[in-house]
Amino acid sequence: MATTARDPTPVEVRIDTLLDAIAVSQTKANPRFTVSSLIAALGTRSHVLVILVFSVLNMVPGPPGYGGTMAFAIIGFSLAMIIGHPLRLPGWIRRRRLPVKALLRMTELFSRIARLVGRFSRPRLTLLSAAPMRPLLGAFIIVISLPMMLPVPFINAVPNTGICILCLGWVNRDAVLIGLGIAVALIGLAIAGLAILGGYHLASAAIEAVQ
Repeated sequence: MATTARDPTPVEVRIDTLLDAIAVSQTKANPRFTVSSLIAALGTRSHVLVILVFSVLNMVPGPPGYGGTMAFAIIGFSLAMIIGHPLRLPGWIRRRRLPVKALLRMTELFSRIARLVGRFSRPRLTLLSAAPMRPLLGAFIIVISLPMMLPVPFINAVPNTGICILCLGWVNRDAVLIGLGIAVALIGLAIAGLAILGGYHLASAAIEAVQ
């Protein structure tokens, strides 16, 4: 008996839209893909999806200041979501080029993950992802993202993984994924806090040794 093809989840549809936009941008005479290009591809009201993509990007190694810029952008998107404003960022962030090859690789990987998740992800306890809950989501993401603005190595991966799972569950309206994302993000926040505290104590000890 033939297997009935399932409908793609909302995340799968939007990630495919982003992949198409990246591909089109690379066919132009001066190929470039900026933060502004990404927001235009996903929509100025797609706060959760843009946060999802930037969380993925923040797990990609970049030059000094890259992680902090991504975290700053995620906080800006979260604030816009809390107050219900379209996505607008300062010009220096909008014009910032994104690493297209890395973005494409990560987006293709995420597309495959989204399809895998789509096999079991479905709307569950949709009250948790209702519009009135968006300010709580934004506030939680801001708390998780604040430590990532500091130039401390290796503290981005786990918190961003949690944010990714949380946002994926939110877009698909799946309370199970939302809960899992919250748990992973809190673990990441604890790891980041311990790393920052450890760095502070090491710096203090080094200063005392010099003195």
